Amino acid sequence: MFRFPVILPAGLMVPAAAFYLAAGQVHATDSACAPGDDYQPICDIAPPEDLEPTPDGRFMFMGITPGMDGAQQPRLQIIERESYEARDVDLAFDPETGWGDADCKAPEAPMGAHGIHLSERKDGRHQLLVVNHNGREAIEFIEVAPEDDTWSTTWRGCVENEELGRFNDVAALPDPEEGFVATVMFEAESMHNPPPLDELLSGLNTGYLMSWSPDQGLSKIPGSEAPFPNGIQLTDDGRYAWFAAWTAREVHKFDLEQNRTRAEVPVGFMPDNLSWDSQGRILAAGIRNADTFAHCMMNQIADCPFGVKVSAVDVEKNTSHTIFSAKEGVLSGASVAVGVDGYIYVGAFNGDRMIRLNKLEP
Repeated sequence: MFRFPVILPAGLMVPAAAFYLAAGQVHATDSACAPGDDYQPICDIAPPEDLEPTPDGRFMFMGITPGMDGAQQPRLQIIERESYEARDVDLAFDPETGWGDADCKAPEAPMGAHGIHLSERKDGRHQLLVVNHNGREAIEFIEVAPEDDTWSTTWRGCVENEELGRFNDVAALPDPEEGFVATVMFEAESMHNPPPLDELLSGLNTGYLMSWSPDQGLSKIPGSEAPFPNGIQLTDDGRYAWFAAWTAREVHKFDLEQNRTRAEVPVGFMPDNLSWDSQGRILAAGIRNADTFAHCMMNQIADCPFGVKVSAVDVEKNTSHTIFSAKEGVLSGASVAVGVDGYIYVGAFNGDRMIRLNKLEP
Protein backbone atom coordinates (compact mmCIF):
# COMPACT_ATOMS: atom_id res chain seq x y z
CA MET A 1 0.00 0.00 0.00
CA PHE A 2 1.00 3.62 -0.25
CA ARG A 3 0.04 6.81 1.45
CA PHE A 4 0.78 10.50 1.02
CA PRO A 5 3.15 10.67 3.98
CA VAL A 6 3.08 13.50 6.44
CA ILE A 7 6.44 13.84 8.16
CA LEU A 8 5.89 14.81 11.77
CA PRO A 9 8.46 16.11 14.25
CA ALA A 10 11.01 13.46 15.18
CA GLY A 11 10.12 13.64 18.85
CA LEU A 12 6.45 12.89 18.32
CA MET A 13 5.57 9.52 19.80
CA VAL A 14 2.22 7.80 20.15
CA PRO A 15 1.74 6.07 23.51
CA ALA A 16 1.37 2.31 23.40
CA ALA A 17 -1.93 0.80 24.44
CA ALA A 18 -2.51 -1.16 27.62
CA PHE A 19 -3.70 -4.66 26.79
CA TYR A 20 -3.90 -8.01 28.51
CA LEU A 21 -4.69 -11.53 27.38
CA ALA A 22 -6.94 -13.58 29.67
CA ALA A 23 -9.37 -16.45 29.27
CA GLY A 24 -8.73 -16.52 25.53
CA GLN A 25 -9.85 -12.90 25.03
CA VAL A 26 -7.85 -9.91 23.85
CA HIS A 27 -9.05 -6.83 25.72
CA ALA A 28 -8.30 -3.21 24.96
CA THR A 29 -8.85 0.07 26.77
CA ASP A 30 -11.23 1.24 24.03
CA SER A 31 -14.78 0.08 24.89
CA ALA A 32 -15.66 0.14 21.16
CA CYS A 33 -12.95 -2.44 20.50
CA ALA A 34 -15.36 -5.40 20.50
CA PRO A 35 -14.46 -8.95 19.40
CA GLY A 36 -16.29 -10.77 16.64
CA ASP A 37 -17.22 -14.42 16.37
CA ASP A 38 -13.95 -15.31 14.64
CA TYR A 39 -11.52 -12.54 15.54
CA GLN A 40 -10.15 -10.52 18.43
CA PRO A 41 -9.18 -6.86 17.92
CA ILE A 42 -5.97 -5.37 19.31
CA CYS A 43 -6.69 -1.67 19.52
CA ASP A 44 -5.18 1.72 20.38
CA ILE A 45 -1.98 1.10 18.44
CA ALA A 46 -0.37 2.88 15.51
CA PRO A 47 -1.32 1.28 12.16
CA PRO A 48 0.96 -1.75 11.51
CA GLU A 49 1.17 -1.77 7.69
CA ASP A 50 3.58 -4.71 7.76
CA LEU A 51 4.41 -7.33 10.41
CA GLU A 52 7.38 -9.64 10.98
CA PRO A 53 7.40 -12.08 13.93
CA THR A 54 10.65 -12.40 15.86
CA PRO A 55 12.36 -15.83 15.62
CA ASP A 56 11.20 -16.73 19.15
CA GLY A 57 7.59 -15.83 18.30
CA ARG A 58 7.21 -13.62 21.38
CA PHE A 59 7.20 -10.30 19.54
CA MET A 60 6.37 -8.80 16.17
CA PHE A 61 8.14 -5.96 14.41
CA MET A 62 5.70 -3.47 12.90
CA GLY A 63 6.19 -1.07 10.01
CA ILE A 64 4.17 1.97 11.08
CA THR A 65 2.79 4.20 8.34
CA PRO A 66 1.14 7.65 8.54
CA GLY A 67 -2.47 6.55 8.08
CA MET A 68 -4.86 8.31 5.74
CA ASP A 69 -5.10 11.32 8.01
CA GLY A 70 -1.29 11.60 8.23
CA ALA A 71 -1.44 11.52 12.02
CA GLN A 72 1.35 8.99 12.57
CA GLN A 73 5.13 9.29 12.38
CA PRO A 74 6.42 6.54 10.03
CA ARG A 75 8.69 4.37 12.17
CA LEU A 76 9.63 0.87 13.28
CA GLN A 77 7.92 -0.54 16.37
CA ILE A 78 7.91 -3.82 18.26
CA ILE A 79 4.89 -5.34 20.01
CA GLU A 80 4.84 -8.14 22.58
CA ARG A 81 2.30 -10.84 21.74
CA GLU A 82 1.40 -11.71 25.34
CA SER A 83 0.73 -8.21 26.68
CA TYR A 84 0.21 -6.41 23.33
CA GLU A 85 2.34 -3.56 24.58
CA ALA A 86 3.93 -1.69 21.67
CA ARG A 87 6.90 0.66 21.65
CA ASP A 88 9.23 2.39 19.23
CA VAL A 89 12.46 0.49 18.71
CA ASP A 90 15.62 1.94 20.23
CA LEU A 91 17.76 1.98 17.10
CA ALA A 92 21.53 1.92 17.58
CA PHE A 93 23.93 2.79 14.75
CA ASP A 94 27.01 0.65 14.11
CA PRO A 95 27.77 0.23 10.39
CA GLU A 96 29.34 -3.05 9.30
CA THR A 97 30.84 -4.20 6.01
CA GLY A 98 28.68 -6.74 4.20
CA TRP A 99 25.37 -5.12 5.10
CA GLY A 100 24.33 -3.14 2.01
CA ASP A 101 26.36 -0.81 -0.22
CA ALA A 102 29.77 0.04 1.18
CA ASP A 103 29.30 3.77 0.47
CA CYS A 104 25.74 4.09 1.86
CA LYS A 105 25.69 6.26 4.98
CA ALA A 106 23.40 6.20 8.00
CA PRO A 107 20.16 8.17 7.53
CA GLU A 108 20.23 11.78 8.70
CA ALA A 109 16.46 11.88 9.27
CA PRO A 110 14.63 9.54 11.67
CA MET A 111 14.12 6.21 9.91
CA GLY A 112 10.66 5.49 8.58
CA ALA A 113 9.29 2.01 7.98
CA HIS A 114 7.05 0.75 5.19
CA GLY A 115 7.55 -2.86 4.03
CA ILE A 116 9.84 -5.03 6.21
CA HIS A 117 11.43 -8.47 5.84
CA LEU A 118 13.24 -10.64 8.39
CA SER A 119 15.76 -13.34 7.46
CA GLU A 120 18.66 -15.30 8.94
CA ARG A 121 22.17 -14.79 7.59
CA LYS A 122 24.66 -17.64 7.16
CA ASP A 123 26.38 -16.76 10.45
CA GLY A 124 23.08 -17.10 12.35
CA ARG A 125 22.53 -13.37 12.81
CA HIS A 126 19.12 -11.95 11.94
CA GLN A 127 18.65 -9.23 9.35
CA LEU A 128 15.59 -6.98 9.09
CA LEU A 129 15.26 -5.09 5.80
CA VAL A 130 13.22 -1.89 6.10
CA VAL A 131 11.80 0.26 3.30
CA ASN A 132 12.49 3.87 4.31
CA HIS A 133 11.00 6.94 2.58
CA ASN A 134 11.90 9.45 5.29
CA GLY A 135 14.61 11.81 4.04
CA ARG A 136 15.68 9.41 1.29
CA GLU A 137 14.52 6.37 -0.66
CA ALA A 138 16.43 3.41 0.76
CA ILE A 139 16.41 -0.13 2.02
CA GLU A 140 17.89 -0.07 5.52
CA PHE A 141 19.73 -3.11 6.90
CA ILE A 142 18.97 -3.68 10.60
CA GLU A 143 20.43 -6.42 12.77
CA VAL A 144 17.95 -7.68 15.35
CA ALA A 145 19.01 -9.79 18.32
CA PRO A 146 17.48 -11.05 21.58
CA GLU A 147 18.47 -8.83 24.48
CA ASP A 148 17.18 -9.19 28.04
CA ASP A 149 13.40 -9.44 27.69
CA THR A 150 13.07 -7.91 24.22
CA TRP A 151 14.92 -7.60 20.88
CA SER A 152 17.60 -5.05 20.10
CA THR A 153 17.88 -3.24 16.75
CA THR A 154 21.16 -2.03 15.25
CA TRP A 155 21.54 -0.20 11.93
CA ARG A 156 24.30 -1.93 9.93
CA GLY A 157 24.01 -0.48 6.42
CA CYS A 158 21.73 0.45 3.53
CA VAL A 159 21.09 0.59 -0.20
CA GLU A 160 19.85 3.95 -1.48
CA ASN A 161 17.77 4.36 -4.64
CA GLU A 162 18.81 7.60 -6.32
CA GLU A 163 16.46 7.09 -9.27
CA LEU A 164 12.70 7.85 -9.38
CA GLY A 165 11.39 4.47 -8.20
CA ARG A 166 9.49 4.48 -4.89
CA PHE A 167 9.89 1.20 -3.01
CA ASN A 168 6.95 -0.57 -1.41
CA ASP A 169 8.28 -3.87 -0.05
CA VAL A 170 11.44 -5.96 -0.04
CA ALA A 171 12.54 -9.58 0.40
CA ALA A 172 16.05 -10.90 1.01
CA LEU A 173 17.49 -13.60 -1.23
CA PRO A 174 17.80 -17.09 0.31
CA ASP A 175 21.36 -16.11 1.22
CA PRO A 176 20.67 -12.60 2.58
CA GLU A 177 24.29 -11.55 2.02
CA GLU A 178 23.75 -11.97 -1.74
CA GLY A 179 21.10 -9.27 -1.92
CA PHE A 180 17.38 -8.64 -2.19
CA VAL A 181 14.45 -8.08 -4.56
CA ALA A 182 12.15 -5.10 -3.96
CA THR A 183 8.90 -3.84 -5.45
CA VAL A 184 8.65 -0.34 -6.89
CA MET A 185 5.04 0.84 -6.79
CA PHE A 186 5.50 3.93 -8.98
CA GLU A 187 8.03 6.54 -10.07
CA ALA A 188 8.02 10.06 -8.62
CA GLU A 189 10.42 12.77 -7.49
CA SER A 190 9.36 12.06 -3.91
CA MET A 191 6.63 10.36 -1.89
CA HIS A 192 5.09 13.81 -1.40
CA ASN A 193 4.47 14.20 -5.14
CA PRO A 194 3.15 10.87 -6.45
CA PRO A 195 1.39 10.48 -9.80
CA PRO A 196 -2.33 11.36 -9.96
CA LEU A 197 -4.51 9.06 -7.90
CA ASP A 198 -6.69 8.03 -10.84
CA GLU A 199 -3.57 6.96 -12.70
CA LEU A 200 -2.29 4.90 -9.77
CA LEU A 201 -5.66 3.18 -9.30
CA SER A 202 -6.28 2.58 -13.01
CA GLY A 203 -5.09 -1.03 -13.03
CA LEU A 204 -2.40 -0.18 -15.59
CA ASN A 205 1.29 -0.85 -15.04
CA THR A 206 2.81 1.74 -12.69
CA GLY A 207 5.85 -0.05 -11.25
CA TYR A 208 8.27 -2.96 -11.45
CA LEU A 209 10.76 -5.08 -9.50
CA MET A 210 14.34 -4.10 -8.64
CA SER A 211 17.18 -6.32 -7.48
CA TRP A 212 20.35 -5.52 -5.57
CA SER A 213 23.53 -7.50 -5.02
CA PRO A 214 26.95 -6.41 -3.72
CA ASP A 215 28.50 -7.10 -7.14
CA GLN A 216 25.81 -5.77 -9.47
CA GLY A 217 24.31 -2.97 -7.38
CA LEU A 218 20.68 -1.84 -7.71
CA SER A 219 18.86 -2.25 -11.03
CA LYS A 220 15.42 -2.68 -12.57
CA ILE A 221 14.45 -6.25 -13.49
CA PRO A 222 13.44 -6.42 -17.18
CA GLY A 223 9.94 -7.68 -17.90
CA SER A 224 8.67 -7.15 -14.34
CA GLU A 225 6.30 -4.23 -15.00
CA ALA A 226 2.94 -4.63 -13.26
CA PRO A 227 -0.04 -2.70 -11.86
CA PHE A 228 1.13 -1.17 -8.56
CA PRO A 229 3.58 -3.83 -7.30
CA ASN A 230 3.13 -4.20 -3.56
CA GLY A 231 4.13 -6.97 -1.13
CA ILE A 232 6.76 -9.52 -2.13
CA GLN A 233 8.16 -12.89 -1.05
CA LEU A 234 10.74 -15.18 -2.67
CA THR A 235 10.77 -18.95 -2.96
CA ASP A 236 13.35 -20.90 -0.93
CA ASP A 237 15.52 -21.47 -3.99
CA GLY A 238 15.39 -17.81 -5.02
CA ARG A 239 14.05 -18.70 -8.49
CA TYR A 240 10.64 -17.04 -8.20
CA ALA A 241 9.29 -13.81 -6.76
CA TRP A 242 5.68 -13.82 -5.66
CA PHE A 243 4.37 -10.27 -5.48
CA ALA A 244 1.04 -8.49 -5.12
CA ALA A 245 -0.26 -6.53 -8.12
CA TRP A 246 -2.44 -4.33 -5.94
CA THR A 247 -4.71 -2.62 -8.46
CA ALA A 248 -4.94 -5.73 -10.68
CA ARG A 249 -6.38 -7.67 -7.71
CA GLU A 250 -3.84 -10.41 -8.36
CA VAL A 251 -0.75 -12.11 -6.97
CA HIS A 252 1.94 -12.66 -9.60
CA LYS A 253 4.61 -15.35 -9.89
CA PHE A 254 7.71 -13.93 -11.58
CA ASP A 255 10.63 -16.00 -12.85
CA LEU A 256 13.84 -14.24 -11.76
CA GLU A 257 16.00 -16.38 -14.06
CA GLN A 258 13.99 -15.92 -17.24
CA ASN A 259 12.65 -12.45 -16.38
CA ARG A 260 9.02 -13.21 -17.17
CA THR A 261 5.73 -13.63 -15.37
CA ARG A 262 4.74 -17.27 -14.92
CA ALA A 263 1.32 -16.86 -13.28
CA GLU A 264 -1.25 -14.20 -12.40
CA VAL A 265 -3.49 -15.48 -9.61
CA PRO A 266 -6.78 -13.57 -9.07
CA VAL A 267 -7.70 -13.09 -5.41
CA GLY A 268 -10.85 -10.96 -5.72
CA PHE A 269 -9.55 -8.00 -3.69
CA MET A 270 -6.60 -5.60 -3.61
CA PRO A 271 -3.76 -7.66 -2.06
CA ASP A 272 -1.17 -5.73 -0.08
CA ASN A 273 1.70 -7.43 1.79
CA LEU A 274 2.43 -11.15 1.50
CA SER A 275 3.82 -13.76 3.88
CA TRP A 276 4.59 -17.48 3.84
CA ASP A 277 2.50 -19.66 6.14
CA SER A 278 3.51 -22.95 7.79
CA GLN A 279 2.00 -24.96 4.92
CA GLY A 280 4.07 -23.28 2.23
CA ARG A 281 1.26 -21.05 1.00
CA ILE A 282 1.28 -17.31 0.43
CA LEU A 283 -1.02 -15.35 2.74
CA ALA A 284 -2.38 -12.14 1.22
CA ALA A 285 -4.50 -9.50 2.96
CA GLY A 286 -6.13 -6.42 1.52
CA ILE A 287 -9.10 -4.15 0.93
CA ARG A 288 -12.08 -4.84 -1.28
CA ASN A 289 -12.25 -1.87 -3.66
CA ALA A 290 -10.40 1.18 -4.95
CA ASP A 291 -13.37 3.59 -4.77
CA THR A 292 -13.45 3.55 -0.97
CA PHE A 293 -9.69 3.98 -0.87
CA ALA A 294 -9.85 7.01 -3.20
CA HIS A 295 -12.64 8.64 -1.18
CA CYS A 296 -10.84 8.21 2.15
CA MET A 297 -7.47 9.23 0.72
CA MET A 298 -8.78 12.45 -0.80
CA ASN A 299 -10.70 13.32 2.38
CA GLN A 300 -8.02 12.09 4.82
CA ILE A 301 -10.45 9.82 6.67
CA ALA A 302 -8.69 7.74 9.32
CA ASP A 303 -11.71 5.60 10.21
CA CYS A 304 -12.30 4.45 6.65
CA PRO A 305 -15.08 1.86 6.06
CA PHE A 306 -13.01 -0.82 4.33
CA GLY A 307 -14.00 -4.44 4.05
CA VAL A 308 -11.34 -7.05 4.86
CA LYS A 309 -10.22 -10.16 3.01
CA VAL A 310 -7.43 -12.65 3.66
CA SER A 311 -6.61 -15.39 1.16
CA ALA A 312 -4.17 -18.28 0.92
CA VAL A 313 -2.44 -18.77 -2.44
CA ASP A 314 -1.46 -22.32 -3.41
CA VAL A 315 1.88 -21.76 -5.13
CA GLU A 316 1.83 -25.21 -6.76
CA LYS A 317 -1.67 -24.98 -8.28
CA ASN A 318 -1.64 -21.18 -8.78
CA THR A 319 -5.02 -20.86 -7.08
CA SER A 320 -6.34 -18.98 -4.05
CA HIS A 321 -9.13 -19.35 -1.54
CA THR A 322 -10.52 -17.00 1.10
CA ILE A 323 -9.73 -17.86 4.72
CA PHE A 324 -11.21 -14.74 6.34
CA SER A 325 -13.63 -12.06 5.22
CA ALA A 326 -15.31 -9.23 7.12
CA LYS A 327 -17.53 -6.31 6.23
CA GLU A 328 -16.83 -2.67 6.99
CA GLY A 329 -16.00 -1.68 10.56
CA VAL A 330 -13.68 -4.51 11.54
CA LEU A 331 -10.35 -3.18 10.25
CA SER A 332 -9.67 0.12 8.53
CA GLY A 333 -7.37 -0.93 5.70
CA ALA A 334 -6.11 -4.54 5.89
CA SER A 335 -2.54 -4.79 4.60
CA VAL A 336 -0.83 -7.93 5.94
CA ALA A 337 -1.59 -11.38 7.37
CA VAL A 338 1.09 -13.38 9.20
CA GLY A 339 0.94 -16.71 10.98
CA VAL A 340 2.48 -17.00 14.44
CA ASP A 341 2.16 -20.14 16.58
CA GLY A 342 -0.84 -21.25 14.52
CA TYR A 343 -2.73 -17.95 14.77
CA ILE A 344 -3.06 -15.34 12.04
CA TYR A 345 -2.57 -11.64 12.78
CA VAL A 346 -3.96 -9.12 10.30
CA GLY A 347 -2.41 -5.64 10.25
CA ALA A 348 -3.63 -2.44 8.59
CA PHE A 349 -2.16 0.63 6.90
CA ASN A 350 -4.77 2.86 8.52
CA GLY A 351 -6.73 3.19 11.75
CA ASP A 352 -5.83 2.17 15.30
CA ARG A 353 -5.80 -1.62 15.38
CA MET A 354 -4.96 -5.04 14.04
CA ILE A 355 -6.90 -8.26 14.61
CA ARG A 356 -6.04 -11.82 15.59
CA LEU A 357 -8.10 -14.56 14.01
CA ASN A 358 -9.54 -16.97 16.57
CA LYS A 359 -9.19 -20.12 14.53
CA LEU A 360 -5.82 -21.74 14.09
CA GLU A 361 -4.03 -21.32 10.77
CA PRO A 362 -6.26 -23.23 8.32
